[in-house]
Amino acid sequence: MAERYLFDIYSVLRLQGIEVVMTSIRPELAQTVVRNGIDFSSIKTYATVKQAIATQES
Repeated sequence: MAERYLFDIYSVLRLQGIEVVMTSIRPELAQTVVRNGIDFSSIKTYATVKQAIATQES
């Protein structure tokens, strides 16, 4: 259920023009997302917050 809430929050933020990135997604959550057929491919994801910040600064 958490994956559905994350996707809903992502959708609302995108409608408001906010760029969304996700970091540090637990393996269990990633597996649940795939199993439930939720498409997170449009969301930028990073292994760590440090990687996300470095990408945004460049």
